[in-house]
Amino acid sequence: MVEHSAHPLVDIVIPVHSTSRPLARAVASAWLAARGAAPGQCRVTVVAHHLTGDQVREMLPPEHRAAVHVLECEDRGTTAAVPRNEALRRTTARYVSFLDSDDTLDPGAVTRWIGIAEHRGSDLVMPFQHHENDRVDITPITRPFRSARLDPVRDRLAYRSTAFGLVRVSAVRAFGIEFDESVVTGEDQSFVMRLYSVAGRIDYAVGGPGLQMGADATDRVSREARTVREVLAAPLKLGKQTWFTDESQSFRTACILKYIRVNFFPAVEEMARSGSWDSTCAQDAAAAFSQLLEVAGRGKEQLSRADCRAARLLARGAEQNELLGALEARRRFATPAALLTEDPRWVLARQAPLRIAAASAAQMVRYRLALAARRTRL
Repeated sequence: MVEHSAHPLVDIVIPVHSTSRPLARAVASAWLAARGAAPGQCRVTVVAHHLTGDQVREMLPPEHRAAVHVLECEDRGTTAAVPRNEALRRTTARYVSFLDSDDTLDPGAVTRWIGIAEHRGSDLVMPFQHHENDRVDITPITRPFRSARLDPVRDRLAYRSTAFGLVRVSAVRAFGIEFDESVVTGEDQSFVMRLYSVAGRIDYAVGGPGLQMGADATDRVSREARTVREVLAAPLKLGKQTWFTDESQSFRTACILKYIRVNFFPAVEEMARSGSWDSTCAQDAAAAFSQLLEVAGRGKEQLSRADCRAARLLARGAEQNELLGALEARRRFATPAALLTEDPRWVLARQAPLRIAAASAAQMVRYRLALAARRTRL
């Protein structure tokens, strides 16, 4: 394997903070993901965070050490925000492709994304994501058969809030977009949402090859137990940023509804089941919910009846078992309470649960077909 290129077209950036991470697997997959690319087009950059460069190289097989570009960054912060920002500041590539050290890229994935971006002029190429375990990932919940020129509102991009795929560096630098180093989880939220709002073109590399999310990491920050406010720190901070409050109501509504459904209610349920739920927790959660709604435009009207009932119980400090019952009810997605809005005028709104459910069903079919095609190729 040759020495790494000093001026690649793509930097495949892998932050690593612990010698327990399966870095060698991630690096090997990155080289395979660049299979078919022209010589020197792709560089694998490992950013050492709370590790030295020598420690990182010792984690790699000898044949990869000279070919991998290793950066050391400051030992501050506990999330991947610091090494990702360092990579963005120092890269000489046209594009970056972020990869977590416990995830892997499918063979030919980056080469495919380069083809899409170079041909279409994409600022962001979103990848097909699949998982080692049985988890299904149907995001983004796009319009039927849509994969080109995605719209952040109409294609509900907020439901895919991770910075994977291929990102044009000039688009990031033009607007000073960075990962949030001040939050303990969700550091990519402001980066991704800002990129959605300013990107000239967003495309989706539907089907494989794509990105496989690992299931064997034991120290993911996002898996640690958190209070409701800690889980929501990133979106609550996002809601106070000028660029976000200046965005269209439809954009703000789409983003905040995602946070309420995917982050807020699950965090409340997890906390309520933890054994440490009390009136203080309830008041804090209710306050966070109100803060989200303040910047959501017409968000409340597009929540399901079941969501609204759970929110009312939370606001009045309902007994724990009653609250848990309401939170369980909102997850029965095929029931009228989970599909319909309280005001019938909002039932068919784009961000309302009925249309989300219909689009999700279509994406499920698309996902299953893509996964079957990937397994056929392997």
